[in-house]
Amino acid sequence: MLLLAVLTGCGGAKADAAAVRAHYEALDGFTAQLAITAAQDDLVQEYQMEYTYSRSEPDRFTITAPEAIAGIGGTIAGTDNAQFSLQYDGMQLDDAMPQRTGLTPADSLFCLLNDLRTGEPVQMWTESADGSALLVLRYTGEDADGTVEKQVWLTEDTLQPVYAELYADGSRVLTLRLTGWQTENNGDEA
Repeated sequence: MLLLAVLTGCGGAKADAAAVRAHYEALDGFTAQLAITAAQDDLVQEYQMEYTYSRSEPDRFTITAPEAIAGIGGTIAGTDNAQFSLQYDGMQLDDAMPQRTGLTPADSLFCLLNDLRTGEPVQMWTESADGSALLVLRYTGEDADGTVEKQVWLTEDTLQPVYAELYADGSRVLTLRLTGWQTENNGDEA
């Protein structure tokens, strides 16, 4: 991944966790395009997805690649990572991943957004990539199956997500690269 190669500088974070939470709590809605890499042992799978968030309606996603499963979609509704429902539109997506909440291609962005809205990162810092200032947040938690870690890169000026890495028990299992971002309330695009 390009960001992994260029994200090398560390510094003090200018925005604080409260500002990030307030930004995501106030967000009315957005549509994002994602490239997702799921890795489990020797199996690596690539997906592309369009994801729509609306504060007043369930989140909606549609797989756009690979072609064999393009068009599979679903809805995610709920208030937090522990209390949500995921329903596919007539099909089940078998991603060969253990079913750990927030660590599957279908529910990873939903749970990451909940962390940004309500979570307290264990660490924050700034980095620079391709001339852009980025804010990096690291979240750590425990579930019944072990440790879950999430690291997300946001643009420092608009707090839009750029990239995220999700880990289960120290092993990276998902990467999310946001290739497009359009907000409902002000039309920003990343």
